[in-house]
Amino acid sequence: MNAAGRLLNRDVLSPNWVLAVFLTRTQLSFAVFLFLVFMSAFSVVYMTNLARDLQANLHQSQAENAQLFSQQGQLLLERSTLSMQARVQQVAEQKLNMLIPDHQSVVKIHE
Repeated sequence: MNAAGRLLNRDVLSPNWVLAVFLTRTQLSFAVFLFLVFMSAFSVVYMTNLARDLQANLHQSQAENAQLFSQQGQLLLERSTLSMQARVQQVAEQKLNMLIPDHQSVVKIHE
């Protein structure tokens, strides 16, 4: 058997002995407290960064929403302009060379 095994068999290197030699109860509690303080500080930094990212995304989404709302209004105005009777008649006369027929050339058919 090697030396470490003989020491474990004699309870010289028991877990309680290792803790007693290297860490006292106050040192262990201080180490745990220090670890918790560091974890708390890191979590504050992480949450602050996350909140800033979410705030930036919110402002970007609101700006995009305002732009899309403005574009929707322009498109609705353009649609209403294009569907007006005068506009339809103007396009028919200019692009399609259509004319409004005279009263004499209009024939009414009754069934």
